Amino acid sequence: MKDSTAARSVSRRRARTARETRGASVAVPGPRLRAANTTADRAIDTLLLFSDEKPNWSAAEIAARFDMPRSTVYRYLNSLRSYALIVEDADGGFQLGPRIFPLARIAKASTSILTVAAPHLGALNRQFGEAVTLYERVGHEAIALTRLESLHRVRINYIRGQLLPWPAAASSKVLLAHASRDEQRGLFRLMVPERYTEKTIRSISALRSVLGRIRREGYAYSDQERDHGIRGIAAPIFSQEEGRYCVTMSGPSFRLTDKKRPQMISSVVRTAAKISEALLQTDY
Repeated sequence: MKDSTAARSVSRRRARTARETRGASVAVPGPRLRAANTTADRAIDTLLLFSDEKPNWSAAEIAARFDMPRSTVYRYLNSLRSYALIVEDADGGFQLGPRIFPLARIAKASTSILTVAAPHLGALNRQFGEAVTLYERVGHEAIALTRLESLHRVRINYIRGQLLPWPAAASSKVLLAHASRDEQRGLFRLMVPERYTEKTIRSISALRSVLGRIRREGYAYSDQERDHGIRGIAAPIFSQEEGRYCVTMSGPSFRLTDKKRPQMISSVVRTAAKISEALLQTDY
């Protein structure tokens, strides 16, 4: 009797599984997704054609290379051109555009400064357990090259550094302070004072004064100027006498206390100096 009952139970489970399988739909990439992937692949293939040996390509050459209609090639070229990844020259050919250069700088940093900075950033992160970020200034943007998250249970969300419309985070202030005079003048023309919190600096003259102090003291400090409850400390990293990088430590104000601040500032400044020295030794 027991064997018979078990057999009926197995039979019912098999029947139920068969019904569910027949009713289920299998997700497969549709024509639109496949087409989108193909378009992206072809655009990337086109971009990768450009090299030191052949920096210029015509639409006819690309069409012949990929055995595609010229009208299709122009569609890819126009897409790349709209993002300034390529430009058309006076002879109707194409070459890499200006947007490639900041991407190349970031790629270079990813394989050079990150390797040099990694042990120093890790040591700072372990010392206090706070989030540590390495930034590079590219034009008016502060780009995070790498970030080590806080080791504490209470963490802050990633805060993107930005110089425009108004610098308030420690990273953006220290990067602006060490920009060249010409770059500073260009950025100041675009800046509009914005009040993020009641502690935000709210005038150009006050900001200029703070930037002067940052250059003299060698670090920037932000006390809830960008976001309530968040403090940050940043110090410049110099490469070929330019301060276009910085290391930042940030966290909640109840951990980045006034009592701990001198020690934290000293550690951030020392970390930035060690990275600068290592870059000098590698001629980066």
